[in-house]
Amino acid sequence: MDLTHKFDVVTCDPTVSVSELDVNRKYRILRAKRLSSCFGPKVILTVKTKDAAPAPIFLPRRYSDVFTDTDIEQINSVAVFVHLVFKGVCPTTKACLLAKEV
Repeated sequence: MDLTHKFDVVTCDPTVSVSELDVNRKYRILRAKRLSSCFGPKVILTVKTKDAAPAPIFLPRRYSDVFTDTDIEQINSVAVFVHLVFKGVCPTTKACLLAKEV
């Protein structure tokens, strides 16, 4: 297999930006993962989108501490159903406002 063909077969899930979510809509979190990036710790949530397709979302770094390791374990073991809710954008700081609901 030549190198060009190897690049063609690589696929990835399209990520969704937090700002693309509908305001005040509950998105069920299917999976959660914590990772370290060059910019610090990050949390990636895979949510069920409005068309029922799973999509990964990289949360802003300030939300990394909101999801504890226990929360992540419970989400991944389906011990609890947690939803992500996009509350809109702060008019002063332009930061995305998120909430988690059980």
